[in-house]
Amino acid sequence: MHPIDAAAVTFESEGCRHLIAKHVDERPNDFSILPSAKRLKDFSRTHMVGVAGAGIAYLQMIRDGYVWCDHFENLHMRRKPRTKRTPDFVFSRPGQIDVAVTESKATHGSSRKQFKRTVESGYLKQVEPYLGFEIGGAIASHGFSIGSWMTSPTRAELLIDHTAVPAPAGSDDPPSNPKLVRRGNYLTVLSLMFGPAIAAAARAGTWVPSETEFLAVHWLDRDWLIGLSELPRPALWVAASQNETSAGIDWDHVRLSNDFALELGVARALFSSLASADDEFDPLAELGRMDDALIARAREAGGALYPDGFAVLGKDKADAPVTVLNWNPQQGHFKQQEEVKVADELSVPVLQRASEIQTWTFEHEREKPKTEQLRLTVGRSD
Repeated sequence: MHPIDAAAVTFESEGCRHLIAKHVDERPNDFSILPSAKRLKDFSRTHMVGVAGAGIAYLQMIRDGYVWCDHFENLHMRRKPRTKRTPDFVFSRPGQIDVAVTESKATHGSSRKQFKRTVESGYLKQVEPYLGFEIGGAIASHGFSIGSWMTSPTRAELLIDHTAVPAPAGSDDPPSNPKLVRRGNYLTVLSLMFGPAIAAAARAGTWVPSETEFLAVHWLDRDWLIGLSELPRPALWVAASQNETSAGIDWDHVRLSNDFALELGVARALFSSLASADDEFDPLAELGRMDDALIARAREAGGALYPDGFAVLGKDKADAPVTVLNWNPQQGHFKQQEEVKVADELSVPVLQRASEIQTWTFEHEREKPKTEQLRLTVGRSD
């Protein structure tokens, strides 16, 4: 029940990415933790194995047809459960009004028999007590305990305990509505794309998307909203063309972006959902899964696309045009403002100079009592 420090999540993700890249072999069809992981300190190895296991559990759930999820600790409950132990995630499928709770288990040292007992215990103590309960407005009718057994030198194996018969809702529960689970999934996406401050403000209802300039790229024959970075090693650097001066680039208008993106139609539904009341129809409910052929194309392009429309851009996106967009809340769509230059078209000294002086900052402004506005600005650190 102790959520991660939101301000540190990007940096922790970078650390996990480097650990997994060094100690996990994902090139063959089978998957394994490399023997080099045994040389890590025990607490580092446990953390890395847990992160890898959570990723495997997520991939198993979306392979099983689920699309949306949120962290369990982000969702409220109307009734107190019979235990203080909790699962990891809450998942929902398109077209279904109930949800599944999921607990992830992982090991790099237990015997298969011993780990099977751990997975079973996870279901009985962390999943089953919540069945039939309302979680975030939706009824948890079933659940999974997904164990990643990674002690083999050649492959990882999944051991799964799951609900045989869906549990019914209680007589005093309102109708199931997975709106908060769907929305929570995309709040996590916003955190990855724009940082935890934006996601926290969106969850609190204080973020005004119309006050932010967004970037979009055309990739895989579709338009994608791309993330803005505050790290010094972004995937794309872009500069607004009309802000070039006689001395070169106007640095106050250089934008840094990252690898993360959201399909523009999905982004449109998300922003409309954030503006709608909890008891209104949710635009996210109309979204289905991304096409399997498009997911395969993203993989072939060196990127990744998930069924909910979240993507990691491939290496071929550098040649695609990038445009500036503004969100129009009244009409519920993005308005294109201008096309901007991608950094690959600029000189190497420009990139080096940009990496030295550019940082993204998030400023809170109070314009009215009890109304907090969040504005995304780009500033100079020199």
